[in-house]
Amino acid sequence: MSLLPNEDNWPIVTISINGQSTSALIDTGATIAVVDDNLLDTELRDQDAGETKVLGLGGQRTFPLTRVSSIAVGAQSWSGIAAAVNTKDEFPIEQCVLPAALFVSQIIDFDFPNDRVDFYEGYPKFARGKTRSSISYTLKGGLIFIPVRINGVRGEALVDTGASVSFVNPSFAERARGVRRIESEKEMHGADLSRKRIETYNLRDFKMGKFSVSRMSLPVLDSELFHQIGFENEPMMVIGVDYLENFRVQIDQGRKRIVFLH
Repeated sequence: MSLLPNEDNWPIVTISINGQSTSALIDTGATIAVVDDNLLDTELRDQDAGETKVLGLGGQRTFPLTRVSSIAVGAQSWSGIAAAVNTKDEFPIEQCVLPAALFVSQIIDFDFPNDRVDFYEGYPKFARGKTRSSISYTLKGGLIFIPVRINGVRGEALVDTGASVSFVNPSFAERARGVRRIESEKEMHGADLSRKRIETYNLRDFKMGKFSVSRMSLPVLDSELFHQIGFENEPMMVIGVDYLENFRVQIDQGRKRIVFLH
């Protein structure tokens, strides 16, 4: 499937919800679908189905909960899945969100350099002439984490295709002896509506599998996200699309491995 152009290079594709064509972000950092209320059947939208909490950059937000009659993406389709309802049109990307884990295919293949995403069975496809790094991942709260190192300090990284910018928590920045760039700030936003101005630190020797970066500048953020998933005092980072877009990212859900090709 082709990825739709957008300023943040998020993996956005064309989908169908209740027979209506729309677009959606395929988000590895989401655990529940989020749909706009104008795409829902009237009778379902008006039902009192309770509420759900969506965890994101800004912490937890409460949304109405419903069930969607039908969602189709390429050859895959679902019926009656639970979804949070976006009733305020406040999403910065103005898209629906589908969690990557919703797809039952063995392989989810984000080919960012070629603006494609594919879903298939078997093994991750090889790409001739590319460096390949295969990394085991763990699931925590339904989210994908891989081991990384910064300046020799080991930490966990959430692979998040719904984050526009990669960032670290204060614990990781401190233990890795990051140096604050007083003159530099970034605005960061995610698919959970939140936008934040944050400090930036210079960090050395970032390693992810076979790939490394000798020097990089990353925002440092003390987000409620870290506290909710138990990383308030442990080194953790989020790897967003600003870094992922340089790779072909193949998620092997059956074997719990991610293959990075560059």
